[in-house]
Amino acid sequence: MIEDPARVVAVVAALEKVRAHVDMYDNDAELAPSASNRWIGMLDGAIDGGCANLLLDADPISAGEHLMHIDAAIAFLKELL
Repeated sequence: MIEDPARVVAVVAALEKVRAHVDMYDNDAELAPSASNRWIGMLDGAIDGGCANLLLDADPISAGEHLMHIDAAIAFLKELL
């Protein structure tokens, strides 16, 4: 259940910006997911039950894998709205 739909919309918008930035890298480039994790952390209190399962490990991952996770998080959040 969504407690704060405006915050969810804002996080989706922020993740779309992070996605655009990550998309500028080669798929094999190693990137830390700290930016997407920071925005997902902003969902605390916005969704009943939290979204900790959307957070990625802090270790760098390939840009291609990062894009897949960002796309999945965006799709998930949009379905909640």
